[in-house]
Amino acid sequence: MKSLRHVVNVLRPTEAEGTRGQSQGQPDTICKEWPCSIETLSGREVVQARTIFAEATHKVEGYGDPGNRFKERDYLTGGSIGTRKLAIGFINDIQQNGVQLSLLCGERTGG
Repeated sequence: MKSLRHVVNVLRPTEAEGTRGQSQGQPDTICKEWPCSIETLSGREVVQARTIFAEATHKVEGYGDPGNRFKERDYLTGGSIGTRKLAIGFINDIQQNGVQLSLLCGERTGG
């Protein structure tokens, strides 16, 4: 695993819905100040990653908590990346125990 030089917050969108089916309320914080490495995909890596997750733009690696696993609807924000949002599209649990994670993420734009 590369050096964990970035720190982000992992959030999960609220499941509460308004009268028209829209999301309503604040997202849940899954992990605050998660140390990770963030790498922008380029060249052949993008082509390979997009066979798994069509919107892949970044690869994020770090150590997870088996008791509090990330889900593919979660997103990363804050810390090293400021107000940017990286949506988790694919979780590669390298050792199948929830500890060593490699995430393919796509950057969300807009609100």
